[in-house]
Amino acid sequence: LWTRLANSGHRCSGRVEIFHAGQWGTVCDDNWDLDNANVVCRQLGCRAAQSALSGAVFGAGRGPIWLDNVSCFGNESSISDCRHSGFGVHNCGHHEDASIICEGANQLRLADGGNSSCSGRVEIFHSGQWGTVCDDNWDLDNANVVCRQLGCRAAQSALSGAAFGAGRGPIWLDNVSCFGNESSISDCRHSGFGVHNCGHHEDASVICEGKLHLANGGNNCSGRVEIFHDGQWGTVCDDHWDLDNADVVCRQLGCGRARSVFPGAVFGPGGGPIWLDDVSCSGNEPSISDCRHSGFGVHNCGHHEDASAICEGVEGEVHLANGGNNCSGRVEIFHDGQWGTVCDDFWDLPDAEVVCRQLGCGRARSVFPGAAFGPGGGPIWLDDVSCSGNESSISHCRHPGFGVDNCDHYEDASVICEVEGEVHLANGGNNCSGRVEIFHDGQWGTVCDDHWDLDNADVVCRQLGCGRARSVFPGAVFGPGGGPIWLDDVSCSGNEPSISDCRHSGFGVHNCGHHEDASAICEVHLANGGNNCSGRVEIFHDGQWGTVCDDFWDLPDAEVVCRQLGCGRARSVFPGAAFGPGGGPIWLDDVSCSGNESSISHCRHTGFGVDNCDHYEDASVISWPPFPPVNSTNIPTVSTTSLLTPRPPLNITTPPGNYTGVEGEVRLANGGNSSCSGRVEIFHFGQWGTVCDDSWGLLDAEVVCRQLGCGRALSAPTQAHFGQGSEPIWYDEVACIGNETKLSECQHRGIGSHNCGHSEDAGVICEAASPVRLANSGNRCSGRVEIFHAGQWGKVCDDHWDLDNANVVCRQLDCGRAQSALSNAAFGAGVGPIWLDNIYCSGNDHTHTSPVHITPPWNTSPGNDIGVEGEVRLANGGNSSCSGRVEIFHSGQWGTVCDDLWDLLDAEVVCRQLGCGRVLSAPTQARFGQGSGPIWYDDVTCTGSETKLSECRHQGIGSHDCGHDEDAGVVCEAASPMRLANSGNRCSGRVEIFHAGQWGTVCDDHWDLDNANVVCRQLDCGTAQLALSSAAFGPGRGPIWLDEVYCYGNEPSISDCRHSEFGVHDCVHHEDASVVCEGNHS
Repeated sequence: LWTRLANSGHRCSGRVEIFHAGQWGTVCDDNWDLDNANVVCRQLGCRAAQSALSGAVFGAGRGPIWLDNVSCFGNESSISDCRHSGFGVHNCGHHEDASIICEGANQLRLADGGNSSCSGRVEIFHSGQWGTVCDDNWDLDNANVVCRQLGCRAAQSALSGAAFGAGRGPIWLDNVSCFGNESSISDCRHSGFGVHNCGHHEDASVICEGKLHLANGGNNCSGRVEIFHDGQWGTVCDDHWDLDNADVVCRQLGCGRARSVFPGAVFGPGGGPIWLDDVSCSGNEPSISDCRHSGFGVHNCGHHEDASAICEGVEGEVHLANGGNNCSGRVEIFHDGQWGTVCDDFWDLPDAEVVCRQLGCGRARSVFPGAAFGPGGGPIWLDDVSCSGNESSISHCRHPGFGVDNCDHYEDASVICEVEGEVHLANGGNNCSGRVEIFHDGQWGTVCDDHWDLDNADVVCRQLGCGRARSVFPGAVFGPGGGPIWLDDVSCSGNEPSISDCRHSGFGVHNCGHHEDASAICEVHLANGGNNCSGRVEIFHDGQWGTVCDDFWDLPDAEVVCRQLGCGRARSVFPGAAFGPGGGPIWLDDVSCSGNESSISHCRHTGFGVDNCDHYEDASVISWPPFPPVNSTNIPTVSTTSLLTPRPPLNITTPPGNYTGVEGEVRLANGGNSSCSGRVEIFHFGQWGTVCDDSWGLLDAEVVCRQLGCGRALSAPTQAHFGQGSEPIWYDEVACIGNETKLSECQHRGIGSHNCGHSEDAGVICEAASPVRLANSGNRCSGRVEIFHAGQWGKVCDDHWDLDNANVVCRQLDCGRAQSALSNAAFGAGVGPIWLDNIYCSGNDHTHTSPVHITPPWNTSPGNDIGVEGEVRLANGGNSSCSGRVEIFHSGQWGTVCDDLWDLLDAEVVCRQLGCGRVLSAPTQARFGQGSGPIWYDDVTCTGSETKLSECRHQGIGSHDCGHDEDAGVVCEAASPMRLANSGNRCSGRVEIFHAGQWGTVCDDHWDLDNANVVCRQLDCGTAQLALSSAAFGPGRGPIWLDEVYCYGNEPSISDCRHSEFGVHDCVHHEDASVVCEGNHS
């Protein structure tokens, strides 16, 4: 167990911190004494303890408090060997962090220098407390003494004027005058301890050279890895260099996680010794020198093999998150090794100007309070920011200090900047055709048509997310533009990311007039969806735009469109002109894509213009990500001529506080104290709106109650029973089947299309059967546990309250895993009855209380009660998990599906849900044997695009007229399937792939996190946590299918990565590769 002493500048004094479960944490000072301190001092190789200090004398730490009530005899070899309450079990705050001073410890530190112990405000420990040094006569000789005393390299700067912030407490030294060779700052001449004529605005600071840096990369967080050892800098050899090693380097430098690693001296060869070779880190070590290696100076390398790294963050760096481009989104700043947000208190245009200029994004267009681009995560680093507008960095503006705030993430600040180099196509009727215009130097201008060709237009179309270019036009065919002509003599290869990256004469250099403005028509776009990545599919052919018929339209077809547009994966497909009927020709029908084609026109189809369709069958798609956040000033106006039922254009003013939500989220408003009854409101296009009561019924209300976790629907009130709303009316004529998971999945007239007034706002009253809520915290995923019973809310007593109990609550509320199980009314004492006491959960329980339901008329077989609601499996299929009798988990047990109406579309959904590729067949009549237990589904009717079987239409759970001799089956293609074996859960284990009719393993040669990330993503298990070698989950059997695997990390399948071909290897099974993904729920 690693132990360190923090925030003193010397390894033998400071705040006690231990490394456990992948992160550093502190020790509480309860019962902290010299016996405990002696164990720590001896563990660190320091002399006997001088002091055992309480009350966070060396400053309050961060992160977990790992130990409390430590009681050592004094002869233990490690602090973790002493008696304590258990890791993470405490009743403390960081103001109680324990500290020590060992004999011989430097009583000197550098404060507020970020993650570096070699820069900061100079502080010394005297008479039992820390104090500062005045900057009178402060120079490099003084600073060199400080740096050498702390074990850092030479002083780079001697700073005055409280450069690292004003300190607190006494000012111990003034008028310090060192020759530069003293062993301690206190040995230099000075006015005497405590004698000064200064204030803390004169506190002295230093910056020393550190012991690790990244060279030649242009910033502190990228470059060639160099370490300082034995008096000189040297490099690290790239043998076995991987992301785990780089993670340690990046964390040590305060630069967050590693983004990329490079062999082969990509940042240039270094000089001097090669200090380390064959470095092997787990990724959790506190320092690169703590990893396994061959020994300092032991290597078989040359400097052409110097290792490099690029880390994810630079101290003070900013980015804009969730905005769809680099120049709009939620403001986030990198500090102390992690990204955090900025609170919107006093957030205004001068603040935003600084952010936009820091990012190279031109002027600020708009500022937004209230988490307009969604709430962030992690710390809130800045609050009450006040910029003049001229600062070079947001961190240079006035603010109370990093981490000092009174905000929550629903107050995260956002900005939209002008995007230098942004392009659009003007005057063409849609965003994928028209006159080419580019934004430069604060204004839009045109492009001259000299040398304008398809390669140039390809770059424009790809930059806009419109696929390839179909046609180019000289001579201002879309009308002459205005303003400057920014580009002339453009010459693109066709692969550039932006038109401004192509060769040209220079911005504003031209010999043209606007009658020569260049134009382009791209080959595909999505119409009427409000953004480039959703809408009616339209393609350009034979001089005009036309639509695609929805016959056989499915997810593989949509995948091609989404990829062609640069919109990622397909989220949903829609038949029936879901985004309104188009006009003009219907160009394609009976489209059949494998999903790998580069263009929709490359898929099989009946021929351009050959169809038996009408525009009410126009195909549509929604890609991931969904609608980007927008504000009310740029909500798209849907053309009234393109809808089956015309509606007026949206003209909305957003009420204050009404723009915080998640796309498609629902809430019930004005229902009194209950969140499970009220006026139905749904969040779209950045604001809340209501639902019209036309056709509103219990099935619709049932979906709302399910989405909110409020049990069954009791009633569906109409005519504004809960008062009239004031926002837009988003839905009308809602028609739910009743088994949808979200209201947005139900049929309706289209977002914003209605003929209603707010006097017709729909409502819902849910059963709220034993609901749970977390109160008094400001967000729904933390707080005091309360349950609704016998008509009122009550509390839960903390007797035996632990993480297993808390995990059940968090899962019940769809809030992920529990972080803490708190007692003693940590979120304040509640009122009303105490409903539950002495709760004991295993952690797997569905809810704390038994939900109200009809007891099923069957017995649960032993071992048949483990599953997740709606999960499917294929039983009795032999060695394959991708063929067998279809079984689904409901109400605590597995049951079967009747084969009435069972066909390939239904089976396709099962195969997709299981990750087993495409369907081969849909056997009926209990082909895989008769099941037992309930028959859950009958008359299943899937469109084929659903992600889960439970989303398909059926008679209702448990409603059927079948026997088990009609149990449905499935045989999936299992094309190159993937599984993780021998771990007990699907997201960790030995990597195995199915090839040539049998399962085999993957050799661990060159196995790293990039490879593991592909596996985890392929299995829908999130990102990789570990890439393990040497048969960590036991050796496999059968063939070794892959060796020498090299992935970039973004491949869709492990078989798409470079490798030695199937079955070609030089390995044995004790080299089988394994992974642990973040979705591991063991």
